[in-house]
Amino acid sequence: MPQQLRPVIDAARGIDELADAAARIPPAAAAVVAGWRDRSATDAQDVQALTSLVSGLNDEVTRRVVQALAAECGVDLGQACWLTFGSQARGEQTLVTDQDNGLVFAADGEAEAAARRPAWQAFGRRVNDALARCGYALCDGLVMAGQPLCCLSPAEWCARFEHWMAHGSGNDLFAARIYFDLRPLAGNTALARPLVELLRSPAAAVPRFVKQMADIVLCNHVPLNWLGQVVTTAREGQPMFDLKMSGTALFVDAGRLWALAHRLDEVGTAPRLRAAAHALRVPAPEAAEWEAGFQALQKLRLDAQRRVLGSAAAPQRAWVRWADLGEDARRDLKRALRAARLVQQRITLDYCR
Repeated sequence: MPQQLRPVIDAARGIDELADAAARIPPAAAAVVAGWRDRSATDAQDVQALTSLVSGLNDEVTRRVVQALAAECGVDLGQACWLTFGSQARGEQTLVTDQDNGLVFAADGEAEAAARRPAWQAFGRRVNDALARCGYALCDGLVMAGQPLCCLSPAEWCARFEHWMAHGSGNDLFAARIYFDLRPLAGNTALARPLVELLRSPAAAVPRFVKQMADIVLCNHVPLNWLGQVVTTAREGQPMFDLKMSGTALFVDAGRLWALAHRLDEVGTAPRLRAAAHALRVPAPEAAEWEAGFQALQKLRLDAQRRVLGSAAAPQRAWVRWADLGEDARRDLKRALRAARLVQQRITLDYCR
């Protein structure tokens, strides 16, 4: 079971042993997913519990890597904080994931930040490379602490966020939205407090910014045709479905929008959906459909990744062949997409009138 790996991670000494421990997380989680197939139903809480557990184990590996390299390099983590973004920040990681992280470091003014950045960026690169050895792939979008735009002082991070909120274009915000799921992980977490507070401040709820974030949600159309049938994509010579961009992202982006618009403290998608439903006075049955739809898609992603884990197909972690989805899975997918359509209809009414 995955929870039995925590002592293994705690006992690991050095990057090689941490890499060995991290390599055991996906197969252990996959065994849990395989066990679901023998049950008549899987509760949404089961899915959330597993993704939370996987994320927690990945958190601990990351924390240990950061601490080990800080000790090796003589780095004072009291002067910096390791940040997580995206699915790791939300506690929603599945069996295969890449890195989305950053560093915030102490500096008094622009000149001091510029002087200190090279050393912290070099440390970030070392951690990124070590995490890659542990099985967490480097981010294609370069959202990593070893990159100059992800290694900033608190003032620089806040200025970057404030620019997006006040002046960002739709394309800027589409690329930047991953940063709005943020959680401090290791080091001096007080350095991250201004960023977290900014995302809960009135600046994040200004109408222009919220409208742009709503447009991002709605530009990702729910893949159901006018007959209510699932729309697949021709890929590799066969019909396939993207369970991330055409599935879970429909709920993730909506939850993020509502978290910003209503200044919610929650970071995870399911808690955000529940909090938003309360703020919007959504009827309980509809709110339950939202959460069930999101967790159903997470379950389908977990099962699709389980089938290809360790194979050459593993990089295609978001795509599933339509032929691999049985009757029950197709029914669950259609139901989840109908729930996503309810979410988008509500966003349309609130922000596009």
